[in-house]
Amino acid sequence: MRSKPYDMPPLTMLRAFEAASRRGAFNEAAAELNVTPGAVSHQVKALEKWLGLALFTRGHRSVTLTDDGERLFAVLSHSFRDIAAITASLRNQADTPKVEIATTTAVSSLWLTPRIISFWREYESIQINQQISDRLLQRPIHADLAIEYRLVPPREPEHTRLFGDELVPVCTPALAERLQGASLEELAREPLINMDARNENWTTWAVWFDMMKYHGPIAPARRVNNYSIAIQLAQEGAGLALGWRKLTAPLLEQGALVPLDEHSCAAPGAYYLIAANPDMPEATRTLYDWMCARHVS
Repeated sequence: MRSKPYDMPPLTMLRAFEAASRRGAFNEAAAELNVTPGAVSHQVKALEKWLGLALFTRGHRSVTLTDDGERLFAVLSHSFRDIAAITASLRNQADTPKVEIATTTAVSSLWLTPRIISFWREYESIQINQQISDRLLQRPIHADLAIEYRLVPPREPEHTRLFGDELVPVCTPALAERLQGASLEELAREPLINMDARNENWTTWAVWFDMMKYHGPIAPARRVNNYSIAIQLAQEGAGLALGWRKLTAPLLEQGALVPLDEHSCAAPGAYYLIAANPDMPEATRTLYDWMCARHVS
Protein backbone atom coordinates (compact mmCIF):
# COMPACT_ATOMS: atom_id res chain seq x y z
CA MET A 1 0.00 0.00 0.00
CA ARG A 2 1.34 3.42 -0.95
CA SER A 3 1.84 5.81 1.95
CA LYS A 4 -0.07 9.10 2.05
CA PRO A 5 2.06 12.13 1.15
CA TYR A 6 0.65 14.10 4.11
CA ASP A 7 -0.06 12.59 7.53
CA MET A 8 -3.05 14.73 8.42
CA PRO A 9 -6.74 14.36 9.33
CA PRO A 10 -9.53 14.68 6.73
CA LEU A 11 -10.22 18.22 5.53
CA THR A 12 -13.88 17.96 6.59
CA MET A 13 -12.70 17.75 10.22
CA LEU A 14 -10.30 20.66 9.81
CA ARG A 15 -12.91 22.79 8.04
CA ALA A 16 -15.47 22.22 10.80
CA PHE A 17 -12.89 22.96 13.50
CA GLU A 18 -11.72 26.17 11.77
CA ALA A 19 -15.27 27.49 11.37
CA ALA A 20 -16.19 26.67 14.98
CA SER A 21 -12.99 28.30 16.23
CA ARG A 22 -13.58 31.46 14.22
CA ARG A 23 -17.27 31.68 15.11
CA GLY A 24 -16.89 30.60 18.74
CA ALA A 25 -19.98 28.40 18.55
CA PHE A 26 -20.96 25.16 16.85
CA ASN A 27 -24.38 26.42 15.74
CA GLU A 28 -22.89 29.46 13.97
CA ALA A 29 -20.29 27.27 12.30
CA ALA A 30 -23.08 24.91 11.21
CA ALA A 31 -25.01 27.80 9.61
CA GLU A 32 -21.88 28.86 7.69
CA LEU A 33 -21.15 25.35 6.47
CA ASN A 34 -24.83 24.59 5.76
CA VAL A 35 -24.86 21.53 8.03
CA THR A 36 -26.41 20.76 11.41
CA PRO A 37 -24.73 21.72 14.71
CA GLY A 38 -24.59 18.01 15.46
CA ALA A 39 -22.54 17.41 12.31
CA VAL A 40 -20.04 20.10 13.33
CA SER A 41 -19.81 18.63 16.83
CA HIS A 42 -19.26 15.17 15.35
CA GLN A 43 -16.43 16.36 13.09
CA VAL A 44 -14.71 18.24 15.92
CA LYS A 45 -14.93 15.25 18.25
CA ALA A 46 -13.52 13.04 15.49
CA LEU A 47 -10.62 15.46 15.07
CA GLU A 48 -9.94 15.49 18.82
CA LYS A 49 -9.94 11.70 18.82
CA TRP A 50 -7.56 11.65 15.83
CA LEU A 51 -5.19 14.01 17.66
CA GLY A 52 -5.67 12.45 21.08
CA LEU A 53 -6.30 15.78 22.85
CA ALA A 54 -9.04 18.34 23.51
CA LEU A 55 -9.30 21.37 21.24
CA PHE A 56 -12.25 23.12 22.91
CA THR A 57 -13.58 23.79 26.36
CA ARG A 58 -17.35 23.44 25.91
CA GLY A 59 -19.73 25.97 27.46
CA HIS A 60 -23.54 26.09 27.46
CA ARG A 61 -23.89 28.19 24.31
CA SER A 62 -20.27 28.66 23.20
CA VAL A 63 -16.92 26.96 22.98
CA THR A 64 -13.47 28.22 23.92
CA LEU A 65 -10.23 27.07 22.38
CA THR A 66 -7.68 25.27 24.50
CA ASP A 67 -4.01 26.18 24.11
CA ASP A 68 -3.58 23.31 21.66
CA GLY A 69 -6.70 24.45 19.82
CA GLU A 70 -5.28 27.98 19.55
CA ARG A 71 -2.10 26.61 17.97
CA LEU A 72 -4.00 24.56 15.41
CA PHE A 73 -6.44 27.38 14.62
CA ALA A 74 -3.60 29.85 13.98
CA VAL A 75 -2.05 27.55 11.38
CA LEU A 76 -5.37 26.59 9.75
CA SER A 77 -6.72 30.13 9.46
CA HIS A 78 -3.51 31.32 7.82
CA SER A 79 -3.43 28.33 5.46
CA PHE A 80 -7.10 28.67 4.49
CA ARG A 81 -6.62 32.36 3.71
CA ASP A 82 -3.67 31.50 1.45
CA ILE A 83 -5.66 28.77 -0.29
CA ALA A 84 -8.61 31.11 -0.80
CA ALA A 85 -6.35 33.81 -2.24
CA ILE A 86 -4.55 31.58 -4.74
CA THR A 87 -7.71 29.79 -5.90
CA ALA A 88 -9.47 33.14 -6.42
CA SER A 89 -6.48 34.36 -8.42
CA LEU A 90 -6.46 31.23 -10.56
CA ARG A 91 -10.19 31.42 -11.14
CA ASN A 92 -9.92 35.06 -12.20
CA GLN A 93 -7.05 34.14 -14.50
CA ALA A 94 -9.13 31.41 -16.11
CA ASP A 95 -11.94 33.91 -16.68
CA THR A 96 -9.60 36.50 -18.25
CA PRO A 97 -9.98 36.72 -22.03
CA LYS A 98 -6.67 35.94 -23.75
CA VAL A 99 -5.25 36.66 -27.18
CA GLU A 100 -2.02 35.13 -28.49
CA ILE A 101 -0.23 36.98 -31.26
CA ALA A 102 2.76 35.62 -33.18
CA THR A 103 5.48 37.87 -34.53
CA THR A 104 9.23 38.38 -34.77
CA THR A 105 11.59 39.70 -32.10
CA ALA A 106 12.05 42.98 -33.95
CA VAL A 107 8.35 43.64 -34.52
CA SER A 108 7.61 42.73 -30.91
CA SER A 109 10.21 44.98 -29.30
CA LEU A 110 10.20 47.89 -31.74
CA TRP A 111 6.57 48.11 -32.88
CA LEU A 112 4.04 45.81 -31.23
CA THR A 113 4.79 46.07 -27.50
CA PRO A 114 4.33 49.87 -27.29
CA ARG A 115 0.98 49.49 -29.04
CA ILE A 116 -0.14 46.75 -26.68
CA ILE A 117 0.48 49.19 -23.83
CA SER A 118 -1.81 51.68 -25.58
CA PHE A 119 -4.41 48.95 -26.14
CA TRP A 120 -4.44 48.12 -22.45
CA ARG A 121 -5.40 51.70 -21.61
CA GLU A 122 -8.74 50.94 -23.27
CA TYR A 123 -9.07 47.18 -22.71
CA GLU A 124 -7.15 46.35 -19.54
CA SER A 125 -9.07 43.12 -18.95
CA ILE A 126 -7.76 41.41 -22.11
CA GLN A 127 -4.56 39.45 -21.62
CA ILE A 128 -2.18 39.45 -24.60
CA ASN A 129 0.52 36.81 -24.95
CA GLN A 130 3.20 37.20 -27.60
CA GLN A 131 4.59 34.17 -29.42
CA ILE A 132 8.05 35.31 -30.52
CA SER A 133 10.03 33.60 -33.28
CA ASP A 134 12.34 34.77 -36.06
CA ARG A 135 11.70 31.64 -38.09
CA LEU A 136 9.32 31.56 -41.01
CA LEU A 137 5.77 31.45 -39.69
CA GLN A 138 4.42 27.95 -40.18
CA ARG A 139 0.93 27.10 -41.40
CA PRO A 140 -1.52 26.57 -39.89
CA ILE A 141 -0.76 29.49 -37.58
CA HIS A 142 -0.71 28.30 -33.97
CA ALA A 143 -1.80 31.63 -32.51
CA ASP A 144 -4.94 33.76 -32.65
CA LEU A 145 -3.25 36.54 -34.64
CA ALA A 146 0.06 37.08 -36.40
CA ILE A 147 2.02 40.01 -37.78
CA GLU A 148 4.07 38.94 -40.77
CA TYR A 149 6.22 40.69 -43.38
CA ARG A 150 5.31 39.36 -46.81
CA LEU A 151 6.14 40.11 -50.43
CA VAL A 152 2.60 39.04 -51.42
CA PRO A 153 -0.62 39.09 -49.36
CA PRO A 154 -1.19 36.05 -47.14
CA ARG A 155 -3.63 33.32 -48.10
CA GLU A 156 -5.64 33.54 -44.88
CA PRO A 157 -9.09 35.02 -45.69
CA GLU A 158 -8.99 37.44 -42.74
CA HIS A 159 -5.96 39.69 -43.06
CA THR A 160 -5.19 43.41 -43.23
CA ARG A 161 -2.17 45.22 -44.64
CA LEU A 162 -0.86 47.23 -41.70
CA PHE A 163 1.90 49.23 -43.33
CA GLY A 164 4.65 49.28 -45.89
CA ASP A 165 8.10 50.49 -44.96
CA GLU A 166 11.31 52.00 -46.24
CA LEU A 167 14.73 50.38 -46.14
CA VAL A 168 17.54 52.74 -45.22
CA PRO A 169 21.05 52.23 -43.81
CA VAL A 170 21.21 53.24 -40.12
CA CYS A 171 24.21 53.77 -37.87
CA THR A 172 25.55 55.84 -34.98
CA PRO A 173 25.55 59.64 -35.28
CA ALA A 174 29.37 59.64 -35.51
CA LEU A 175 29.41 57.15 -38.39
CA ALA A 176 26.55 58.97 -40.12
CA GLU A 177 28.55 62.20 -40.00
CA ARG A 178 31.57 60.47 -41.53
CA LEU A 179 29.46 58.90 -44.28
CA GLN A 180 27.55 62.06 -45.17
CA GLY A 181 27.37 62.24 -48.96
CA ALA A 182 28.98 58.80 -49.38
CA SER A 183 28.22 56.86 -52.55
CA LEU A 184 26.75 53.36 -52.68
CA GLU A 185 30.19 52.07 -53.63
CA GLU A 186 31.64 53.64 -50.47
CA LEU A 187 28.83 52.22 -48.32
CA ALA A 188 29.49 48.78 -49.77
CA ARG A 189 33.02 48.91 -48.33
CA GLU A 190 31.78 49.66 -44.79
CA PRO A 191 31.21 46.95 -42.13
CA LEU A 192 27.70 45.68 -42.86
CA ILE A 193 25.57 43.94 -40.25
CA ASN A 194 23.43 41.34 -41.97
CA MET A 195 20.70 39.10 -40.57
CA ASP A 196 20.82 35.48 -41.65
CA ALA A 197 17.15 34.82 -42.27
CA ARG A 198 15.59 31.57 -43.40
CA ASN A 199 12.59 33.65 -44.39
CA GLU A 200 12.94 34.30 -48.11
CA ASN A 201 10.79 37.43 -47.68
CA TRP A 202 13.56 39.14 -45.72
CA THR A 203 15.60 41.81 -47.53
CA THR A 204 19.36 41.38 -47.14
CA TRP A 205 22.13 43.85 -47.94
CA ALA A 206 22.78 42.07 -51.24
CA VAL A 207 19.12 42.43 -52.22
CA TRP A 208 19.07 46.07 -51.07
CA PHE A 209 22.13 47.02 -53.10
CA ASP A 210 20.57 45.32 -56.11
CA MET A 211 17.36 47.33 -55.56
CA MET A 212 19.50 50.48 -55.40
CA LYS A 213 21.03 49.55 -58.81
CA TYR A 214 24.50 48.95 -57.38
CA HIS A 215 26.07 45.72 -58.65
CA GLY A 216 29.67 46.09 -57.52
CA PRO A 217 31.56 44.27 -54.78
CA ILE A 218 30.16 44.26 -51.22
CA ALA A 219 32.21 43.89 -48.05
CA PRO A 220 31.76 40.60 -46.13
CA ALA A 221 28.89 41.07 -43.70
CA ARG A 222 28.93 40.62 -39.94
CA ARG A 223 26.15 38.06 -39.65
CA VAL A 224 23.65 37.60 -36.84
CA ASN A 225 20.45 35.55 -36.65
CA ASN A 226 18.27 38.17 -34.96
CA TYR A 227 17.28 41.61 -36.22
CA SER A 228 17.18 43.13 -32.74
CA ILE A 229 20.81 42.08 -32.28
CA ALA A 230 21.69 43.66 -35.62
CA ILE A 231 20.12 46.94 -34.50
CA GLN A 232 21.91 46.74 -31.14
CA LEU A 233 25.25 46.22 -32.88
CA ALA A 234 24.57 49.26 -35.07
CA GLN A 235 23.90 51.32 -31.94
CA GLU A 236 27.22 50.14 -30.54
CA GLY A 237 29.07 51.37 -33.64
CA ALA A 238 29.80 47.95 -35.13
CA GLY A 239 28.74 49.01 -38.61
CA LEU A 240 25.73 49.72 -40.80
CA ALA A 241 22.42 47.93 -40.27
CA LEU A 242 19.65 47.86 -42.83
CA GLY A 243 16.95 49.81 -41.07
CA TRP A 244 13.21 49.47 -41.46
CA ARG A 245 12.21 53.08 -40.95
CA LYS A 246 8.85 52.48 -39.24
CA LEU A 247 10.15 49.66 -37.05
CA THR A 248 13.18 51.65 -35.91
CA ALA A 249 11.28 54.96 -35.62
CA PRO A 250 11.67 55.14 -31.79
CA LEU A 251 15.46 54.77 -32.07
CA LEU A 252 15.64 57.31 -34.91
CA GLU A 253 13.56 59.80 -32.92
CA GLN A 254 15.81 59.34 -29.89
CA GLY A 255 18.92 59.86 -32.00
CA ALA A 256 20.32 56.46 -31.02
CA LEU A 257 20.50 55.69 -34.74
CA VAL A 258 20.72 58.00 -37.73
CA PRO A 259 19.36 57.10 -41.20
CA LEU A 260 21.39 57.77 -44.33
CA ASP A 261 18.36 59.27 -46.01
CA GLU A 262 19.92 59.79 -49.43
CA HIS A 263 20.04 55.99 -49.81
CA SER A 264 16.47 55.02 -48.97
CA CYS A 265 14.08 52.87 -50.97
CA ALA A 266 10.64 51.36 -50.50
CA ALA A 267 10.57 47.85 -49.02
CA PRO A 268 9.34 45.31 -51.59
CA GLY A 269 6.73 43.87 -49.20
CA ALA A 270 4.48 44.97 -46.37
CA TYR A 271 3.51 43.96 -42.84
CA TYR A 272 0.18 42.17 -42.51
CA LEU A 273 -2.06 41.47 -39.54
CA ILE A 274 -3.42 37.94 -39.97
CA ALA A 275 -6.20 36.11 -38.16
CA ALA A 276 -5.60 32.38 -37.94
CA ASN A 277 -9.37 31.80 -37.91
CA PRO A 278 -11.86 34.28 -39.42
CA ASP A 279 -14.37 33.25 -36.75
CA MET A 280 -12.53 35.16 -34.04
CA PRO A 281 -13.49 35.11 -30.34
CA GLU A 282 -14.64 38.47 -29.00
CA ALA A 283 -11.30 39.42 -27.39
CA THR A 284 -9.36 38.52 -30.57
CA ARG A 285 -11.77 40.51 -32.72
CA THR A 286 -11.43 43.48 -30.37
CA LEU A 287 -7.63 43.55 -30.71
CA TYR A 288 -7.77 42.92 -34.47
CA ASP A 289 -10.23 45.77 -35.09
CA TRP A 290 -8.37 48.11 -32.73
CA MET A 291 -5.07 47.60 -34.56
CA CYS A 292 -6.69 47.99 -37.98
CA ALA A 293 -8.44 51.21 -36.93
CA ARG A 294 -5.29 52.86 -35.60
CA HIS A 295 -2.26 51.45 -37.36
CA VAL A 296 -3.09 50.81 -41.01
CA SER A 297 -1.01 53.08 -43.24
